[in-house]
Amino acid sequence: MKKDMPWGPSPALGRYTYWPRLDAWEFSEGMYAILGISPSSRITTQLVLNHQHPDDIERTRALIASRGNGDGTGYSYQHRIVDAAGFVHEVVAVGTDLGDATDERGPRTEGFLVDLSEVGGHPALSSPMVPVEFDPDDLVITPCPHCPQWWAQVVPSAGATVLREWHEPFCPEALRWTTPDQPMLAHGAL
Repeated sequence: MKKDMPWGPSPALGRYTYWPRLDAWEFSEGMYAILGISPSSRITTQLVLNHQHPDDIERTRALIASRGNGDGTGYSYQHRIVDAAGFVHEVVAVGTDLGDATDERGPRTEGFLVDLSEVGGHPALSSPMVPVEFDPDDLVITPCPHCPQWWAQVVPSAGATVLREWHEPFCPEALRWTTPDQPMLAHGAL
């Protein structure tokens, strides 16, 4: 949880434990808060992957698959997650593989996740994700007049190259091309 310190707000911090043999996870309150999900949610590897930024899913899948050998190997991994409200967070995960012969669940990975979004992450990345895609050959990229946090990138998508713009929720430009997701509506974004 974020707390004000003399030098400013501290980053959000969550702790997790993962048992690969059982494909079981345990989250702290901070992890639930960062992901914006209820503590009663059942944590699965698929849920963890569902909250990865689309560009980071495969790297995260590979990291999870390589964990839990119980040899004390540590790791750190900077990536992006998407919370339940659609906000993108720059995060770093730091953990260690641990083994305990008395633990019937087998080797585990213990670690923590630090949300860097408010301490140096790109400000646009903490805006809600409202993507709009266009053919970049047909357009000139110009900033959105309605969104101070607007940003755009040219990316591969389904075998083609597209211009993907990210707008704030309910921006008139974004609404012209898309409809709001039901999860955003359910979280009271209107």
